[in-house]
Amino acid sequence: SECIASFSYHENWVRSVIIHPSGKYIISCGDDRTIRIMDINAKRCLRTLEDAHPHFVTCLAMHHTLPIMISGGVDQTVNCWQLD
Repeated sequence: SECIASFSYHENWVRSVIIHPSGKYIISCGDDRTIRIMDINAKRCLRTLEDAHPHFVTCLAMHHTLPIMISGGVDQTVNCWQLD
């Protein structure tokens, strides 16, 4: 196995990582309260959702066909995001 990309954009612990259904993007969340969308081929962060939760963002899920992502956090909330 070989590492094909490495991303160091979070400013605190990374709590969850998922791959977009297209296979082109990695989406991660962490203790810096952000959700980050990274392009695997370009090896860069495309978008950052700042303050996605008021406290740590701990988990992510993505719908397999619709551009809908769900995040959960230590703040005891579940947020639903429409990705464009």
